[in-house]
Amino acid sequence: MMKIQYPVPVYLFGGEGTGWALDADVETTRQSLLALPDLVRLTSLAEAEVIHSVWEYPLLHMDPVMLDGKRIICHVCNDLMRTYEDPCMVAAGETLGLWIAISRTAEEEIKRLGFRADYIPYSVDTAIFTESVSTETIASGRNSFSIPEGAFLISNFMRDSNGGDLQRPKEQKGVELFLAIVVELKRRNHSIHILLAGPRRHWLLKQLRNHNIRHTYVGKEMEEDDNKINILTPVQINALYHISDLHLVTSRWEGGPRSVLEASATKTPILCTPVGMAPDILQEQCLIVDFDSAIEKIETMIVHGRNEKQLAAHHECVMQRHTPVANIARFQELYERIVEVPLFEKGKIHWQRERKTCVPTNAPITRKAMNFLSAAFKKKKKGTMTVGLWHEYHKPPYGGGNQFMLALKGALERRGVYVVVNKFSPAVDIHICNSAWFDANRFQEQSKNQPIKMIHRIDGPVTLYRGEGSDEDKRIFELNKRFASATVFQSAYSFFKSSDLGYQAVSPTVIHNSVESNIFHAGDRRCFQGKDKVRLISTAWSDNPRKGGPFYKWLDENLDFMRFDYTFVGRVQQQFQNIKHIEPQDSKALAQILRNHDIYISASQHEPCSNALLEALACGLPALYRNDGGNRELVGFAGLPFTDEEDCLGQLDRLAASYHSFQSMIYIKSIDEIAGKYHDLAKRVSEYCLD
Repeated sequence: MMKIQYPVPVYLFGGEGTGWALDADVETTRQSLLALPDLVRLTSLAEAEVIHSVWEYPLLHMDPVMLDGKRIICHVCNDLMRTYEDPCMVAAGETLGLWIAISRTAEEEIKRLGFRADYIPYSVDTAIFTESVSTETIASGRNSFSIPEGAFLISNFMRDSNGGDLQRPKEQKGVELFLAIVVELKRRNHSIHILLAGPRRHWLLKQLRNHNIRHTYVGKEMEEDDNKINILTPVQINALYHISDLHLVTSRWEGGPRSVLEASATKTPILCTPVGMAPDILQEQCLIVDFDSAIEKIETMIVHGRNEKQLAAHHECVMQRHTPVANIARFQELYERIVEVPLFEKGKIHWQRERKTCVPTNAPITRKAMNFLSAAFKKKKKGTMTVGLWHEYHKPPYGGGNQFMLALKGALERRGVYVVVNKFSPAVDIHICNSAWFDANRFQEQSKNQPIKMIHRIDGPVTLYRGEGSDEDKRIFELNKRFASATVFQSAYSFFKSSDLGYQAVSPTVIHNSVESNIFHAGDRRCFQGKDKVRLISTAWSDNPRKGGPFYKWLDENLDFMRFDYTFVGRVQQQFQNIKHIEPQDSKALAQILRNHDIYISASQHEPCSNALLEALACGLPALYRNDGGNRELVGFAGLPFTDEEDCLGQLDRLAASYHSFQSMIYIKSIDEIAGKYHDLAKRVSEYCLD
């Protein structure tokens, strides 16, 4: 093993240059490393022996020549599986020598996938985010923003609007849940006031005005993107925490969020979804998992005030484990054994890029610079990209995989991609093959003549959702190893379960399915009345018992049909007495039937990424779903899980009682957005050439 000469020269980078979360991570990491002068010397990229990035995106867009012979370390700054949705992650497995996990969940997940990981959490500068201020200072701060006396002040400092379309909510931040909560609190006549700060607050500000909810925005409102204009300093943000009665975080996923650290450091009451490092710091009572339980917890806070014991526990956790000083020992241990991090060797990697790019060596990677790098990275091809789709297509109605591949074909063509089906041609830039449903013999013959670039779409594992099929799983991953240039898992569930069974896919990414938006939509759906019977529906193409047939039979025998109507569309082995059974329908007919119902029930077991569930959500139906497989990934806040017969009916009552709130939180990506992810991945893979 090669010896290391200390102090080792390290290039630290990865911030955005906006003063937001990534920049804070660079700064607190810098503080920790500067405390280790005998081990680490921060330097330029050219001189560095170790490249240490707090963000994978700029790192994985660097020229491999610039990484050659260096040890590569990268923080997991977001939810791991959401990170794997970026096409650049196809190069991660062969590029990154060590992941730094900022939460215990991330550490577990990285190791579960078979990669190296150290746990070094986010830290917060407690010299800025201070423990307490005087009552007079708080009163003065509230007065300066004209906060009504006696109002319960709920703060939030996240970017809630989509950067590409400021009139749309940013999916990650779960702002629909935030809005649903404050709308319900207002309906219950609580005297609330919302305090917002930071850039890209366009969507939520508009919604608060539409619902006549009192609010204050600390910034300059504008129609255009304010991402570099309305950034507040940490000192200003610290002051806003201190005047808040509650800081509310409703993210669908996070690596952090840093607000958990900041609120805890300032002893600000906080409720947060159980994302990222929130479970590592916050007590269980401060974690919210769904709409109505959040309302209950906030009402308790409004009535009883601050829980000083909770605040002290959060503060102590941060002071002991989440400061730059606390992380010194962790970074010391890492760099004392830095020799164990493998060298990146360009000559041994699977991928080689045809075009080379570089990054600035002494400045943060700004958004403008990242866009430039990304554009420079892409090889401009003459004419339209040609993609070969491989699948055993069937005329609908048929299974979910068939429906998705049909929808993907249409969406790619709408993007200007020329698509050929089950055909080899010199014009094809890349093939997208579905599971084992392609002609492997033809691929084997073709590969003798020229390298094949292939994206392999995988669900499963088949062993789990069919109850048998280990031979098919082995065959799928043998095909993957033989032909794949990159792999698409349809859900994080599939990725993890395949890894648990010992299957290692080639250059994996995660892209969920979607449905045809011009067919499955909520445009002319039946309105939920509440006073009428609640209309329930389930659908399935397969009659495999794991699709839920026995459970639907139990509902047929135990549901209160004075309150509910129930329809099942598709194939099922069971005979129903009360549930109306309709034979399989084509997509247009099925979509109309879905729109005439209120709540979708999915009892499938080990379902990787249910197209049936996506079709129902797209038609505006919140879901009651078995807490299994990839269902939770798809539904998010737009429904409730159940485990078995014991909790199913109670969860159904909760869903019906707050129907409109759950329905308002439906968020699925359109097939055009999903096709865009496949298209971006195809472009990235086609820009590489195999050795």
